[in-house]
Amino acid sequence: MEPQELNEFCEALKKEVISKVSDKIPHLESSLAVAELTVALHYVLNTPEDVLIWDVGHQGYMHKALTDRLDDLSTQRTSGGLSGFLKQDESPYDFFGAGHASTSISALTGVCIADKAKKVFRRRVAVIGDGSLTGGQSFEALNHLASIDTSALVILNDNDRSIDPTVGALHSKGEYKNYFESLGWRYTECKSGNSIDVILSVLRGCLSYDGHHVLHIHTKKPDLSPPKSYEPGTTFQWWAAKEMETILYDYRDVHVISPAMFAGSGFAGLVNDHPHRMHDTGITEPHAVTFAAGMATAGLSPWVHIYSTFLQRAIDQIIHDIALQRLPVVFLVDRAGLVGADGPTHHGVFDSGMLHDVPGATIWQPQNGDELQAMMREAAKIQPELQGPLFIRYPKAKTTCGVPVEHSDLTQIASVGSNSLLVSTGALSAHVNQELFDHVHLAQTKPLPEAFCELLKGYESVVLLEEANGYGGMSGIISDYISKADLEVKLVLRKIPDTFTDHGSRNELLRGLGLIP
Repeated sequence: MEPQELNEFCEALKKEVISKVSDKIPHLESSLAVAELTVALHYVLNTPEDVLIWDVGHQGYMHKALTDRLDDLSTQRTSGGLSGFLKQDESPYDFFGAGHASTSISALTGVCIADKAKKVFRRRVAVIGDGSLTGGQSFEALNHLASIDTSALVILNDNDRSIDPTVGALHSKGEYKNYFESLGWRYTECKSGNSIDVILSVLRGCLSYDGHHVLHIHTKKPDLSPPKSYEPGTTFQWWAAKEMETILYDYRDVHVISPAMFAGSGFAGLVNDHPHRMHDTGITEPHAVTFAAGMATAGLSPWVHIYSTFLQRAIDQIIHDIALQRLPVVFLVDRAGLVGADGPTHHGVFDSGMLHDVPGATIWQPQNGDELQAMMREAAKIQPELQGPLFIRYPKAKTTCGVPVEHSDLTQIASVGSNSLLVSTGALSAHVNQELFDHVHLAQTKPLPEAFCELLKGYESVVLLEEANGYGGMSGIISDYISKADLEVKLVLRKIPDTFTDHGSRNELLRGLGLIP
C-alpha cells in the first residue's frame, strides 16, 4: 500500500476488529490504542524476519488481525480458539509469548546477544507499555541492554494506564527523557501516537539510527467499557471487597497493598474511601511483597491483594522477606485455580504447590462467599499473633453468600457410611456429588488440622480433589502425612495433570479435567 492509504486502512481495520471481539473489552481498548503503531511497525519492518516483541499480550489484537488471524478473532478466549495473548505456537509472527508484564526488554536483550553471537543482522523492536514500565524487570533489562554494543529499539506505549492508572514518580514527574538518557539511550518522544502519518515518520527515523533508542509514544485508549458492576451475591471478588470494607473500619492498622489490581479485584471503591490505606504499587509484585514485610516490621497490619498467577513472580520475597522473618502478613490470593478464558498464562494453579512448601505458612481455601468472609474476619482478628504469612486462596468464580458462618478448619459435608473419604478444598467442595463417599471440605490445608489427621485413620481409601498442578499442594501435604504416619490407606489423587491447561470457560475446563460433574 502507499503511505497515504494507511490512514483509511487503520480506521477500517479497527472497525473490523471491534466487530469480531465481544469478550474482554479492556484488552480490546488496549489494542485499539496501538492500532496505528501496529500498522506502522508491520509496514516498516519485515516481520517475521525482523524481530517484533510485544509486552503484555493484550496489546496484540491488531497485530493478530494483521498476521492472518482477523477472521479468527471472534474465536479468541474460547475453547479451541485463539489465545487472548501472544503465543509462539499460534503464529510465526508471535516471536515471543506474552501474558505477564515487563518481559519484552529482557527478551529483546537475549535476542541482541544471540544475533551478535550468530552474526545475524536484522531490526529488533520491543513494544512495552500499558503500564508495564512500572515493573522492576523492565528497569533491570534497560540497564543491562544499554551496556551491550548492539542496536535495538524500545517503544514505550504511554496511555496513562495499566488496568488502573499508571503510578510512580517516573510517570507523574514526566522525567522519562532524563532517565533513559542517563542510561545511555537515545530518546525520542512522539505525542501523536495515534496519527499514522506522524508515527510512521518518527518510526522510520528511529530505525535509521544504530545503537540503543527509546521511542516514547503517547496513545489514547477508546472507552468502550460499560461501568464495572459487582452485584451482591455474584462473585468471590464482590464478597471479599465487602468484607474488606468492614475490616478497614474495625482495624485501623490494616493497610491493603496491590500490584496494579485494585480495579480487577473489586476494591476500587475502597481506594476512594481509604486513599491513605490502599497502596497501588504498579506492576511490581516482588516490591509489593517486601513493601508489606517492611510495613509489618514497623508495626502495621498489611494485607496483600494479589492474583495467584502474579504471586508466582514474588515467591522469593514471600520465603525470604516474610516467612523467614515470621512476619504477620495476610495475602488475599485472588484468581486461585482455573481462570477460564485468560488461559495458561493466567491460570492460578502453581502457587498452591509453592506455598505449601513455605515453612510457617498458613493456607485457607474457602468453598463459598460465606466462608471467605469468615476467613477474612478471623485473619484480621488473629493477625497480630501470626508467626508467618497467612494465605486465603479464592477463585474467579460466582458464589453464594448470605448465611454468616464462623471460621472452621474442617467441615463434614456428607456422611453416607462409606469406607472411602473424599477430601476437597476451595470452591470445588461446592460441586461434589454427595451420594458416593463420605466427604469433608478441608478449609485449612496447611498446617493440617489435628481432627482431620485423626479422621483419616478411619478409612480404607482417601480421594483427594484439588484444583492445582504439580505434586505438592494439599495432596502433597496429605500424602506426606499418610506416609510418615504409616497409615494403611489407599490414596487416589484427582488434580490438574502435569501440563499447561488451555483457555475456555472455567466450568468447561473443570469438567474436561474431571474435577466437577
